[in-house]
Amino acid sequence: MTGDARTPAELRSMFGANLRRLADRYPSVSQMCRQLGINRTQFNRYLLGESFPRPDVLDRMCRFFDVDARILLMPLDTFPSQAPDAAPPDGLTQFLTPWLKAAPTAMLPDGFYHSTELPASGTEPARHRLYHVRRQSSYALLRSFSYSAEAPDRSIHAREVRGFAVSTEAGIYALETDRAGRDSRLLVLRDRSDAAVSVWTGYSLDLACDDPRGRKLEVRFLGQDCRSALAVARMARRDPCPT
Repeated sequence: MTGDARTPAELRSMFGANLRRLADRYPSVSQMCRQLGINRTQFNRYLLGESFPRPDVLDRMCRFFDVDARILLMPLDTFPSQAPDAAPPDGLTQFLTPWLKAAPTAMLPDGFYHSTELPASGTEPARHRLYHVRRQSSYALLRSFSYSAEAPDRSIHAREVRGFAVSTEAGIYALETDRAGRDSRLLVLRDRSDAAVSVWTGYSLDLACDDPRGRKLEVRFLGQDCRSALAVARMARRDPCPT
């Protein structure tokens, strides 16, 4: 046995400290536990260093917080930063960098958003979706879920959608997809109709379709209002499947 071996209690305490820092990014611990599928009492035991998660629960937590299993073994601050897989092709940044920029917080604040896709025709229903935006370094990261009515046989894990947003002088562009690429979309938000109420308008393109059609889009900022966010989530679950 090596001299620097740590006891189970020390490892549980480190895990709890790391988990508290990760959980602090979310305004509602109860909602976070529901999304993780973890009992709130059990989650509190993790925070207090009284218990370790099972391997399957740890896997869900690592995916949810976008970290790896070193959360059990070392403080978050000591995680080595991950370099990009590859640099952009030579000269490409001269064309893209002046145009594409990380979406600033003033333009796209962290928090919840209510997205409404308006009907492309009179026979189709409007579709609602709840988004959560958070910053990682200078990137604006998006998280949402596919419409449950469109994929009732998929688990919530399979319906998870993630993406990122960039800004231009004209507005915001966001690219998002699920793990299997079945729900891949481009969101274009051209203008804010009223800065006082934080509403953007634009359109979305379904990139997974053979013949993608644009849908008019309205996005409303909810801030950290968990009650409004839960109302939107319930609305999205009740949405009928578009014809």
